[in-house]
Amino acid sequence: MLTGKRTRRLAIPAAALAAASAVALVGIAAGASQAATRPGWADTSSLSVRVHSLNPGAGQHYASVVLTNKTHKTIRTQGYVGLQLLNAHGKNVTTHVVRDRGNAALITLKPGQSAYTRLHWAAVPGDGEPTKAEKNPTKIEVTPPDSRHHLTTAWKLGDVLQKGRIDVTPLAKGTGPKY
Repeated sequence: MLTGKRTRRLAIPAAALAAASAVALVGIAAGASQAATRPGWADTSSLSVRVHSLNPGAGQHYASVVLTNKTHKTIRTQGYVGLQLLNAHGKNVTTHVVRDRGNAALITLKPGQSAYTRLHWAAVPGDGEPTKAEKNPTKIEVTPPDSRHHLTTAWKLGDVLQKGRIDVTPLAKGTGPKY
């Protein structure tokens, strides 16, 4: 029972509802078309890999792993690569990847463009470690961010001591430093 109070009904004209619905549908269609034109994610089928040495110093070694877009389409990537060293027989060599802190920015690669990560490792044995690694690595597997497959290339940079520790930076656009 109402005691003298009236409830107000808000009347929304049908034309206003139709206009609001049309705006919402245009927004959904624009979002879908933008997603359709966004570059695809880089994976092993769209990338090639190479490793090049950078100047070593005082028991420290550096290299760049370069991933290059080998397709005719623009692709994108972001984050850190995975690494695994292998010996001449294809068996795993102890590898412990440590991610350096850094900005893992979204990278867009046009055909032929590259992204790189800088590697750092020690050539000095750790406590209780033999002066030579048990198995000399001859290949490296590189797994692009968010991929389940890897690319393999030659590793001609010698032993990785300190129990296989390799520090990596997040991917950055370009082919890396020239030093």
